[in-house]
Amino acid sequence: MVGKFVGVGVGPGDPDLITVKAIKTLKTADVICIPKSHSNKPSMALGMVKQILKERHPPPEMLELVFPMTKNELSLRKLWAENAKIVAGKVRTGKTLVFITLGDPMLYSTFMYLYRKIKKDYPDIRLEIIPGVTSVTAAAASAQLPLAERDEVVSIIPSDLNVELLKETAKHADTLVFMKCAHRVKDLLHILKEAGFTENSTIALVKRCTLPEEKVLTGKLCDLLKWDVTADYFSVAILKRSEFLTNKKVDT
Repeated sequence: MVGKFVGVGVGPGDPDLITVKAIKTLKTADVICIPKSHSNKPSMALGMVKQILKERHPPPEMLELVFPMTKNELSLRKLWAENAKIVAGKVRTGKTLVFITLGDPMLYSTFMYLYRKIKKDYPDIRLEIIPGVTSVTAAAASAQLPLAERDEVVSIIPSDLNVELLKETAKHADTLVFMKCAHRVKDLLHILKEAGFTENSTIALVKRCTLPEEKVLTGKLCDLLKWDVTADYFSVAILKRSEFLTNKKVDT
């Protein structure tokens, strides 16, 4: 028997946005790998696929893999090695393991670190990646705001990007997408204006995208100061250099 390790993107939050291929894989996998930042914390990704897994008889094996939110490289590398060893051991018994992750496995995902470790240390393991709907594209859809048209350039800004690099990136982008750091936009207003964005540039703030508590704000950059832009890990801000007519109601 030949097993494999599969990274499956389960989308931004709404279970209806999980792809058909992802569902088929979840219905047949021997083991579901559940990434968690802490052993006692619930997994949002697991919550999104629970209904799919409930329909399985017998249920698949559930394997929790802990990846704490830390920047200690030594601790992280040790954990990646330990988790990779666990995964490889199960795959070598002929089992198919599915690693569920929010959004897409290849965009700012925990899966990538484990994927790299397995690919390097266990080259005999079969690997597969099933893409998912990203929070970037889902937020654009919720805000009804195009990410790019014609030859426009899109830049994605991660949470810890330093100010100087952000300033240089913003100079060359037509659209900026702030992932997991939407709360920084208000503080960076002067930098964005220095990079060529104006008060009439279009901005959208999407909190808890596609979830029941989703909140969408759209308007001009000059409106930003009036908005409640509090820290929320599941917030995405989209800023377009041009002015775009939005028809989404602004809820302040």
